[in-house]
Amino acid sequence: MTLSAREVMIALLLAAAGLAAWWYRGAQAPPAAPMVPQHGRPDYVVEQVAAVTMSEDGIPARRLRAPQLRRYPGTTGSELDAPVLRLLKPGEPDWVIRAEQAWVSAAGDEVLLEGRVAADRAAAADAPAMRILTSELLVIDAADYAETDRFVELERGEDWLTAVDGMQLWYAAPMRSRFFGRVRQRLAVAAADQASGAGAP
Repeated sequence: MTLSAREVMIALLLAAAGLAAWWYRGAQAPPAAPMVPQHGRPDYVVEQVAAVTMSEDGIPARRLRAPQLRRYPGTTGSELDAPVLRLLKPGEPDWVIRAEQAWVSAAGDEVLLEGRVAADRAAAADAPAMRILTSELLVIDAADYAETDRFVELERGEDWLTAVDGMQLWYAAPMRSRFFGRVRQRLAVAAADQASGAGAP
């Protein structure tokens, strides 16, 4: 079957049009992908955080420092790396709490410290230095209260105490605490009591 000159011309024109369309489409840049928020990416990051919370009397009640703070979408608080929380009470030694990570509520009234948590209070005139070690500690500053349900170790001068199932601590004077689970305690006998023959309390 032979094609007429007119049919050959139409076929050549159609082929040329197809090649031109293919070339034009390949020369265009691909369309940009739609911006989809990635799960787990923070809304914002703040470096070198230093925050002060004031009491109702306008006195600094808490200082919080951390090298980085992150806020994630859909959450009600913020995460911090390597936080240092200082609890301030007039006329009392400060509590200084260090942890590997922390979560702070949106209102800033609750701080959950996680990882290796160490809470230290310097000695006072009527009380020796104190240290608390645990792996998680919730601090509610408005109530002068802290708690954990994890294994906790408390060192107070030469004395120490461990509790398997955690503790509750009201840290404003007069300080009081409760310990849970299996509790072990060691009380050191003061040298003066030993000299006088008095026993441990």
